[in-house]
Amino acid sequence: MAVFDLNADVGEGVANDAALLAVVTSANVACGGHAGDPATMRATLRTAQRYGVVVGAHPGWADRAHFGRARQQLPADGVVATLDAQIAALRAIAAELGTPVRYVKLHGALANQAAEDPALAATVAQVLAASGLGWLVMAQTAMQQAATTARIPHYCEAFADRTYTPQGLLTPREQPGAVLHDAAAIADRALAMLSRQALPLADGRWLPAAVDSLCVHGDTPGALDIARTLRQRLTAAGWQARALAW
Repeated sequence: MAVFDLNADVGEGVANDAALLAVVTSANVACGGHAGDPATMRATLRTAQRYGVVVGAHPGWADRAHFGRARQQLPADGVVATLDAQIAALRAIAAELGTPVRYVKLHGALANQAAEDPALAATVAQVLAASGLGWLVMAQTAMQQAATTARIPHYCEAFADRTYTPQGLLTPREQPGAVLHDAAAIADRALAMLSRQALPLADGRWLPAAVDSLCVHGDTPGALDIARTLRQRLTAAGWQARALAW
């Protein structure tokens, strides 16, 4: 049977987290950089436990004023320090609760920069190789290349609620049409991505790429309806939602 993972960014202060965790199979938990604190991490992990959702760390630039979506330039040791601190914070609480953290998915500007910049991606890979965690990467980017080179277990995700540039990167959020909101259209698009194993580009082409996991951003308006519609539509089409085997 064809399977897919459905992941969401959670623990970011959005009110529908608990309902969203009842729908998804993987949870990317904000761990104190762009959002999140010990209380939100603990609550999110407990809810994930309740629903049997696999947990990953979701670190970003430590920039709450811009929700981690403003680009930063840190030296390599600064990148290592911020990633180590955030991952450790989530793992400590997860250990208290008996919930393993399986992987890392970068957030916001940090993710976009690591997709474009081989040096930054290699620095992230250094952190993850030392941590023993897997990496949920953007396909056909510097992230995937760094994970492959460093032999880090990784899977590729596609963004169900975002559009892609002709270069296969995410359309900047400030551009019109960068974030999608029509749940039915998003579900149709996700089914096409899974079936084709490719990403739909802004110029009409499809970029061949592994699509192991589909992401719905927890802070996208209507995220819960999008996630429910997507899962129902894919299930009806013969796909089974299942967490990735880290």
